Amino acid sequence: ADICGPTVRNSDTGRNFRISPDKSIAIYCDWRYTDLSKLSDIGLAKLQTSASNWHARRSRVHLQGHDSRGKNDPAIQKTMQELCLNEQNTAIRLRALWTLHVINALGEADLVKALDDKEPYIRGWAIQLLCEDKHPSAAATARFITLAGADASPVVRLYLASALQRMNKKAAWKLAEALGKHGEDAEDHNLPKMIWYGLEPLVAEDPALALRMAAETPVPVLAQFIARRAVDAGALAALVDIIQTNPKNRVLIMEGMLNGMEGRTDIKPPAAWKSVYASLKAADVKSAQLAADITTLFGDTEAAQKALADLKNSSIPLEQRKKALQILTAQQRKELLKELPALLDDPQLRTDAIRSVAAFNDNALGQTLLAKYPALSAGDKAVAIQTLCSRPSYGWALTQALKTEKISKKEIPASAARQLRRVVGSGFVEVWGPIDDAPRNEAEFARYRKILNDDAFKKADVAKGKVLFQKTCATCHKMYGEGGIIGPDITGSNRSDPNYLLMNILTPSDEIQDSYKLVVVTTRDGRTYSGNLIAENQRQITMRVVGQDAVTINKSSIQSREVTPDSMMPQGLISQLSDQEVNDLVAYLRTATK
Repeated sequence: ADICGPTVRNSDTGRNFRISPDKSIAIYCDWRYTDLSKLSDIGLAKLQTSASNWHARRSRVHLQGHDSRGKNDPAIQKTMQELCLNEQNTAIRLRALWTLHVINALGEADLVKALDDKEPYIRGWAIQLLCEDKHPSAAATARFITLAGADASPVVRLYLASALQRMNKKAAWKLAEALGKHGEDAEDHNLPKMIWYGLEPLVAEDPALALRMAAETPVPVLAQFIARRAVDAGALAALVDIIQTNPKNRVLIMEGMLNGMEGRTDIKPPAAWKSVYASLKAADVKSAQLAADITTLFGDTEAAQKALADLKNSSIPLEQRKKALQILTAQQRKELLKELPALLDDPQLRTDAIRSVAAFNDNALGQTLLAKYPALSAGDKAVAIQTLCSRPSYGWALTQALKTEKISKKEIPASAARQLRRVVGSGFVEVWGPIDDAPRNEAEFARYRKILNDDAFKKADVAKGKVLFQKTCATCHKMYGEGGIIGPDITGSNRSDPNYLLMNILTPSDEIQDSYKLVVVTTRDGRTYSGNLIAENQRQITMRVVGQDAVTINKSSIQSREVTPDSMMPQGLISQLSDQEVNDLVAYLRTATK
């Protein structure tokens, strides 16, 4: 109201507006209802038919307050019931329903009756209100299950899926099973996931029942997710049994099973797997391939030999060779060790091979990677740095290369420096300089404020600044759609302000969201991961680390796990840069367009 001019009345609608001087803003005003506290209960109730959503909402708040003090006019109930039954506008009928609810004039019988209403949103809200206390009655639950199988509206089915988490387990099983039979919902953006959110806690309690549902459902996501969760629940025998006896969703269940097994090195094949695998090898191509992949993750020697043969076979598709390399790496097969040096020279597999080096603690392999480092592409150099930061022996070799200036400090991104501090210890600090967070240094701020001035920005080279960004920042931060996702996307931040940029560069840990706090995990075989935790269950954690989308780690293999209040970005990030390079970098960060 402070920025708007005088009130204007629309002669056609009778509605009042206040319009800003530049005519860019029009605010609807109805001065008759400015002070709702002075209206009678009937007057408040009638506002449910108002064109103003605000007035309708606020009037319900007043009526709810009156009801809590036992002051509501009994006539309101009749007025709202008539609106709910006879009004043609569904939105107004819903307002009447909500009003009856807030004044405690809506009984269970009324809501169960509303489950037969012609309007799907009325039916949906009846479901929601019946479950509000998380204890729907047996009569309401029975109607839910009937609706789940017969209601043609996806809106109603979405409300039912939401109700899964608000009822007893026995009823939830039946409701989920009925909802899971709607093949027309398979591609819906929300329904399969909402069903899964309600079903997921139940799978571990009765994996066999869940897998029977997975074998029959026409909703692929449910079949895959149930199988994946069954792996985590230790129900491998039940999974193998369902794969053998129910071919309908076999491929989907095997895909979920494989997904659940990835990153696991602590699982053994059930007794029946050998015979099932033999039959699957003669099945369709997809089933045979999935069976082979599952067998490899079980640690089968024969399967590992096949993967090794695929890796060496340059005549097969590249993706198949990459997959073989990933499988052998996940299993840390010793046979792979002697193949990796040659793979580091293979342009098609080099990047994946560099990542594979991190799976092994082999000094000779680390030295080989360091020797090949100068000839690598910029992208492969970044991957190599991350690999060399993963283990103490590799990290120490990289630290010595920095000390002798065989590798420039400018090639070490902030996240790698932070990890090397953890992996190598004080020996890295002696070479790199201070990296642990220190109190805010006002002299440092003053120095850089003096450097970053308008005259300096006019002489800055934005193109060189972009290159510096890609080396020092893009491993974690995305800008204009390019870069990593370990840190926040900085495209929309207050980048035009040099002081804002300095605050975040010089003291990155001063303000940091919980989701971006540094998580450091060290496994029993000496490998260190630094990044963000993005998922966790009883057996595994999933982290987002630099250079990779996600890494799954078995909890049984973790030696230590620490969540620090530090940002992955250390202080001193720009201390390795010249004044001109700092200007170039900040000039690029301040750009308004890509």
